[in-house]
Amino acid sequence: MARKDERIAIIGGGFSGLVIGDGLQRKGYKNVTIFEKETRLGGKLHSIFYRGKSYELGAIFGLPTYSHLDNLMKRLGIKVDGPKLSRTNYNSDGQKVMPIAKEELGGFLEEMDRLPKVLSKYKSLESASIKGLEPSLMVPFSEWCDMHDFKVLKTIYLHYFTIFGLGDIDEVPALYVLRIMSYEHLMCFMKIPQFYTWKEGTSTLADHLGQGIKDIRLGQGVKDISKSALGSLQLETQYEVLEFDKLIITAPLDQFSHLGFWEEDIRECLRSIKYQDFNVYAFIVDKVPKGCGCILDNLDPNRKGHIIIWDSRWNQPSGEGMVTLYAYNPPKDSRKPPLDYLKDDLARLGIKSARLYQAKAWKHCPYVDTQTLQNGFYDKMEASQGRNNIYFAGEVMSMLSIENTIWYANDLLDRFF
Repeated sequence: MARKDERIAIIGGGFSGLVIGDGLQRKGYKNVTIFEKETRLGGKLHSIFYRGKSYELGAIFGLPTYSHLDNLMKRLGIKVDGPKLSRTNYNSDGQKVMPIAKEELGGFLEEMDRLPKVLSKYKSLESASIKGLEPSLMVPFSEWCDMHDFKVLKTIYLHYFTIFGLGDIDEVPALYVLRIMSYEHLMCFMKIPQFYTWKEGTSTLADHLGQGIKDIRLGQGVKDISKSALGSLQLETQYEVLEFDKLIITAPLDQFSHLGFWEEDIRECLRSIKYQDFNVYAFIVDKVPKGCGCILDNLDPNRKGHIIIWDSRWNQPSGEGMVTLYAYNPPKDSRKPPLDYLKDDLARLGIKSARLYQAKAWKHCPYVDTQTLQNGFYDKMEASQGRNNIYFAGEVMSMLSIENTIWYANDLLDRFF
């Protein structure tokens, strides 16, 4: 029987940590503390402001198919009141292009008709926690597409997965692509939905959750975790050492791989986590491009460093304004500074004299490779939940999206608290 007076620490004040902290309090837990090393809440819910309007340095929008997000917003009284977003595809010279060629439309319709029948065979996609993972979901997504003869859909998924900084489909296992971009979410994109945006930015979600959580320690990173002689957990920050009964880690898990009490298989799991190096840049420009533009040419792995998305967010009058640009890191052997890639791209789009306003480099979309999945990564991680009174959440467990974060957080609370 859970004791409601247990001292519970949450490491990470991103969206996952906030949803879990809020959920614990709603379940009646009285001693919940969130530690966040930054001086702001929200993680990738990172909105900034310029001339009174919000812009995004992280997540951009939600989808109408996000039912868990819908429930959260209703409970918190959050309205969808942000700007309308529309997506247009371009080549690197700024010319509009179609995402698929006309001669491929017949094959596309046939593949879309087959997709739900194929996905219905993968039962591991139906639960929040990953269990009973089918072997074919462990291979790179492009290989999974070949297995099922999805030629056109491979390109479509590339446009909706790789373009948001989620990785190369020749490397990232199918598990991640299909959990982040489910059939329902893919269809929502295809129908050109009214994306969920917020006037004050995605940080609105973090702000509302944070207001209801009693004990949040901003600017306090957890440097070390150890077990006391009495079995409690001691968390050391740069300021103090505190004792807790239980711990939930929602921050990037690999940064805790050094802890001495892990069993070797968990230590190896944590060390195996990989990331995408994905960056967001806010530029002040004299001529703001309209809407949200996706440069499909730049999805090629050999084009890393170039703009893959621009987003002007608001329908601004002509003249100076802000545009946000999204790009992977340039190749490691490149001698060209990252901003030179972006300014060259902007010049090709007819935009000159761009001035960098803010930027954010993300360790984005954590994943493990095929071999690590085959070695039972998620079986080991889920079996370790609660061992030493420590629980795992966050992106590598939930699969990144706003919707999946809420889904996994609620599932973790239902199973263990």
